[in-house]
This record gives sequence, structure tokens and C-alpha cells, in this order.
Amino acid sequence: MVLERLFVYGSLKCGGEAHPLLAGCSRDEDGDLSHVQLKIHEGYPMLCNGNSTVAGEVYWIANTHWPDLDAWENAPNTYKKNLRSLDDGRQVWVYEAA
Repeated sequence: MVLERLFVYGSLKCGGEAHPLLAGCSRDEDGDLSHVQLKIHEGYPMLCNGNSTVAGEVYWIANTHWPDLDAWENAPNTYKKNLRSLDDGRQVWVYEAA
């Protein structure tokens, strides 16, 4: 099984309404992502390029979880999944503005 890191900053975070989609996923050390900003899109936070730093949670995601996560994020139409580097150098997938 292939595991990849996902950086979450909104509804997928612990306590968020979509967090149950991460059931069974292991949490990694939290991290910061620079050169971004958050805006609100239809009541949800949306990450886009900017000049701020956003703190978030990091999870190890199995390939079987991606279809449900993509559906929740309406990827690739509303959000797109991009590979980014956290400030500490870890590579993570991030859902951000499409």
C-alpha cells in the first residue's frame, strides 16, 4: 500500500466536518506552508498563492482514500491537488484553488 502525506488546513482538520474522511489515516507532525494565503469559497477555506504562512495538520493517506477526498474537494474542478514542500522540507499533497 502506497502512503503519501496530505496537508490539511480547513474542514479536513481534526474537529472539522470532513475529518471523518481521514478515519484510519495516521497523523504525522503538523507543519507550516509558506507563500500562500487563505480565502473563503462558499463558506470553506481555500488555499491560494500569497505571502502568508498557513499552519496545518499532516496525515498519511493510503491510495484507497484519495477518491473520497477528491470527491469532497470537488477536485479538479473547485480544488486541485498539488505537491508542495512544507517549511521543514517534507513533501505533501495540498488541496488548493483550481
